Order: sequence, then structure tokens, then C-alpha cells
Amino acid sequence: MHTYKVLALLIYRDEKKVATTNIIKAENKSEAKKKMIERYKSSPNLSEILINEETDVIKLL
Repeated sequence: MHTYKVLALLIYRDEKKVATTNIIKAENKSEAKKKMIERYKSSPNLSEILINEETDVIKLL
């Protein structure tokens, strides 16, 4: 298990944009991204979740 800092841009249906970061424990970057999406996908009025796995998922020491 590794610790990752994940940055996500949440875009809502009313075009409001919110940037958020979370610390997530996962095996790899891909799993960390999936966990972040799972955390926010049930938010009301959420239109899109943008996470660039190469730049927005950072492995912490």
C-alpha cells in the first residue's frame, strides 16, 4: 500500500468548478484515481470529474 495525493476538478451541471485534493491509500496511481472517482461520483448535480493520472496523482513518501 502506498499513499497518494490526488487532485480532482469537479464540474457541476450549473458550470460551477471546484478543485479538491485528498490523501488516498492505494496500490498504484490507477487505483488511487478510481477511489477518488468513487468518492465523488454520487455527489448531486455533478457533471464531470477530471483527474489526469500522470500529473494529478502524486505518490507521497
